[in-house]
Amino acid sequence: MVLTPDFSEPLARLLGTDGDDNDTLTVQQVNSSPGGVLAFSGNDTINGSSVNDLIFGGRGEDDLLGNGGNDTLFGHKDTDFFDGGSGDDVLRGGKGTDLLVGGEGNDTLIGDAGVGIYQGGLGSDLYVFRTDLAGIEEDLSAISSIFPLIPNSVELPNAIITDFNSAEDIIGLTGGMTKANLIFEDFNSLTEFGINTNLILPFVSDELDLLAKAGISVQDLDPNDDGILEGTSIRMSGTNQLLGYVLNTEFSEIAALPESQFISVDF
Repeated sequence: MVLTPDFSEPLARLLGTDGDDNDTLTVQQVNSSPGGVLAFSGNDTINGSSVNDLIFGGRGEDDLLGNGGNDTLFGHKDTDFFDGGSGDDVLRGGKGTDLLVGGEGNDTLIGDAGVGIYQGGLGSDLYVFRTDLAGIEEDLSAISSIFPLIPNSVELPNAIITDFNSAEDIIGLTGGMTKANLIFEDFNSLTEFGINTNLILPFVSDELDLLAKAGISVQDLDPNDDGILEGTSIRMSGTNQLLGYVLNTEFSEIAALPESQFISVDF
């Protein structure tokens, strides 16, 4: 599919279509379109170039791939997959469940409404928790009718970090919050949700397909292979609202991090 140049805005940009686009950007296209690439409706795949790309996803389930350069990728609605590739990338999820993969480099991963799944990859990555989106609850009554031990509703994390490296990664907090405003606790999915996760795998095939795009397996999330996800939950001390989970970590490990690894951010 050919992207269409658009000069109606102060900065020239490239426009996709309302169909399922599959485009690979050239360096020449990127350099001549400082306003970036705007994908519209459809399940689009946009492959970035070797330089700094600016890509905006539209409605639909999009795959936005930065490849080389310091890229900035924006989601919109629905379930999207982001892969920054090499370079220091900024990935911003949209509404819905998104998978944000930083790749090599010092990347910034930011979610939106819905659950953001973060895999930073190599480098010192900044994982942002949106304090303004904490405390959202999901109705599980349809599932709890099948599995009675599951609660009728559950508090959703704003983000789930799958590969936090305590030696170099950083947690970002919006709303002016700092480490002093947080509560760290053990997270155990069996205790939290009342069911072994292996039992619900047949019902979450779409989510598993999303993880597979980044090469993330169930075993990566559950290295003990016991059907229980474990890690650290992070809550806001004033409201006790859930911000997110840091998988496969001890809460004492995250709580012991210096204040310099928790920074206030404004996006």
